[in-house]
Amino acid sequence: MNIKYKRYIRTLLICFILIMIISATLTVVIDPFFHYHKPLKGMHYIIDNQLTQNPGIAKNFDYDSVILGSSMTVNFDTDLFAKVMGLNTVKLSYNGAYPSDIDNIMQLVVQSPNEVSHVFLCIDIYTYKAPYGVTAYGIPDYLYDDSYLNDIFYLLNKDVLLDYILAPQIQREDTPLNEAYWNWPYMIYSAEWVMANYEQPTIFAEPLPSDSYQSNIKENMQKCILPYIEAMPDTEFVAFFPPYSILYWYSRYADGSLAAELAGEKQIIEELLTYPNVRVYYFQNQYDFIINLDNYTDYTHYSHEMNDQMTLWFAEEGCPYELTTENYETILNQMNAWLAECDFKSYLTVP
Repeated sequence: MNIKYKRYIRTLLICFILIMIISATLTVVIDPFFHYHKPLKGMHYIIDNQLTQNPGIAKNFDYDSVILGSSMTVNFDTDLFAKVMGLNTVKLSYNGAYPSDIDNIMQLVVQSPNEVSHVFLCIDIYTYKAPYGVTAYGIPDYLYDDSYLNDIFYLLNKDVLLDYILAPQIQREDTPLNEAYWNWPYMIYSAEWVMANYEQPTIFAEPLPSDSYQSNIKENMQKCILPYIEAMPDTEFVAFFPPYSILYWYSRYADGSLAAELAGEKQIIEELLTYPNVRVYYFQNQYDFIINLDNYTDYTHYSHEMNDQMTLWFAEEGCPYELTTENYETILNQMNAWLAECDFKSYLTVP
């Protein structure tokens, strides 16, 4: 090997090492996933990746309340929580969140130095009926654990460098924290759109026994949710059931799971109402809202106005959608009866 070739290889190696050092340094200093610290003043941050940015938000941001749950929670406006309840809230949503996803992020919330006064927990029955341990996506362990040894996957990540460090600084682009994970500005909300993308049932199964999901729900609650409620007696947990459209319930009627899901919701509600630090809201019986498909972009996802309205209801004294040990059976029985008598097919035609 001649001297010129050796010098060329050495130069390339030095340049490669320098690039890695610069990349790692920029990542540590700017820290777009907030793995080491909260955002720096004067730097620009895009917040659009729940899997990679939620753990840093949970560990390093200042807050006194958190919003947990699926895509049903992404369109909450945290500024409204501050306005009507005086809460400094962060959103820790995961699209399709299962109870184990809630568990994963709550482990980081309780380890943070923040005193958490409120946890707003969205409960989607179709995830609680799944076997324990299921998650929506595989999490990047190097952002969730306490080890620095595997941080190389973050420090020397091309996408992090280009998309989350350089691009925001060059474009001077930021995501306001209250708008983190919003998707409503990019969605279409109309009955015509919903029906164009809804797969109408053609096969109707025999109804499942009402206790079909009982064991899975019990395990998910006991391992993922109740330990935090019990360990945080001074924290108010606000659990709520979001308002899916009438088409969701029609699909559950068709696949035979309607009665089992409703029984599963009752099981969860009865468990939660035994705790003095839990409030439960049931928004699924807003009949005029759920039959109006113009409020939706698909058979479950509603417009952001509903997120705002739920926030106002959380702050309202004597909200009619809050469940208590005295009223929950009546409200759930009314929902069961309404669905049992519902002419689902009448809602399949766009006006």
